[in-house]
Amino acid sequence: MRDLNIIQKIVASVLSVLVLIQFSGCRTLTGIPGSEIEYAERTHYFIHGANSLFQVSGTTLADGIFTGIISDSTLKPVKGQLMHLYIAPDSAIRINGNIISVPVANIAKAEIYTVNTGKTLTAVAGTASGAFWTVAIITLLTKGLSCPFVYSEDAADINFEGEIYSGATATPMERDDYLRLKSITPVNDRYKIRITNEIKEIQNTNLAELYIYDHPVNCEIIADKYGIAHPVCGIRSPLSASNAYGKSILSELSSCDDERYLSDILNDNLVFDTIALSFEKPENCAYGKLVLSGKNTMWLDYMFGRLSDMFGTRHDEWKERRNRRTREELIQWTLEQGIPLAVWIEKDTGLEFVDYFNVPGPVTDKKDVMKIDLDGISGDRVNIKLVSGVLFWDIDFAGMDFTSEKEPLKTVVPLEKATDETGQDVTSLLERDDDRYLIQPFINNEACLSFQAPPVIPGLERTVYLHSKGNYEVLREARGKPEIELLLGLLQPGKFTRFAKEHFLQYYSKN
Repeated sequence: MRDLNIIQKIVASVLSVLVLIQFSGCRTLTGIPGSEIEYAERTHYFIHGANSLFQVSGTTLADGIFTGIISDSTLKPVKGQLMHLYIAPDSAIRINGNIISVPVANIAKAEIYTVNTGKTLTAVAGTASGAFWTVAIITLLTKGLSCPFVYSEDAADINFEGEIYSGATATPMERDDYLRLKSITPVNDRYKIRITNEIKEIQNTNLAELYIYDHPVNCEIIADKYGIAHPVCGIRSPLSASNAYGKSILSELSSCDDERYLSDILNDNLVFDTIALSFEKPENCAYGKLVLSGKNTMWLDYMFGRLSDMFGTRHDEWKERRNRRTREELIQWTLEQGIPLAVWIEKDTGLEFVDYFNVPGPVTDKKDVMKIDLDGISGDRVNIKLVSGVLFWDIDFAGMDFTSEKEPLKTVVPLEKATDETGQDVTSLLERDDDRYLIQPFINNEACLSFQAPPVIPGLERTVYLHSKGNYEVLREARGKPEIELLLGLLQPGKFTRFAKEHFLQYYSKN
């Protein structure tokens, strides 16, 4: 029992930092190759002491020591990412000629500043264990902002909105995505957005258009993964909510706030987390709309990167084979490993599978919805189970709406114009769902899109969604021999999930 309590304390510390650093993108986290990490060439680092400041390049990380070359402080950061590391105390900063070194344990805070947008993202050491803070810093230093990122413009600022088609890392996995643009406002009667590539991957976007919904003020419009808009006018919090161990998580899921739910990790055989939700069922109600707000965890990101690294020098061959598989085969594997969030409902005849929520990525919360048929439930409760791999999902809210649906007024706004970072017109590549793609193969590729804003309808509220479609290819440096025996085992249902949990327990036990 004492060992379990210790593990739980470590997990609590780990998860506190996970919440802070979950701003990186889709499952592309660079693995930790042995004892040394190499960093992106276009990233600048600033080392801050209480009374000192150094601009650093050529960085490596080995044996818990961050090392770099002190560079010319007059150089301006290039378009890309800028990281600040704050060290305490000053005596931890060691200078040898033009070489600077700092123990990771002495990094009190890390900030990534995106030059394009002026956004600062921060991770603080806080109460986290030293072992996990090392991993947190590795994550921050080796992983930029990824997937196609979407920003909206207004008259005064550029606002980060989210990422699109997360998890579509193989050609057969290409999918439609529906991203709510919460901050967008017209500029000169135009809606303007940017689609960017900020990590080492090739992003292929097939289509971009806007879905605009004009609706009553007292209703929220949420689009599901099929692009169907659902008016949500009376979301009810669950009567009860518990995890796989029977622990109540009602306070974590009852509202969109700072309280969140991530899996408990015990040293046992449980590899799938199950969230049991119970809602009061209105009389004569034929269907309900399950509403979820959440994202994936950084741990899932990291473990998928670890999986990719196990292919070693055969990584590219693995990618080619994946691209020859069917979409159904690839989705089935992810479901068997608990990567999407599966939804089950309890009916009079037993549990029935309903559908699954697509992975939203670990950057920011996405509010999603699923319409559920309540036929076959005779009681006054709707009992739902959400199933995923342990520590794969980070959920902020779960609720259900039972109000009747009235189709909102929808306007599909086609792309008016798109230009890339060089000013080249790329409109024709994004106008329709076809075999032509906007291909963004390099970090800092950017497309600026504009759409004609329809006139506002007095008395109605407006909700804007970006409908996009695409896929992306992760670029990795293939090293070492493939771990064939282990990889073959991970083809079995639940094996990747078990591998991820065991890796978590072993790593933190060892450290």
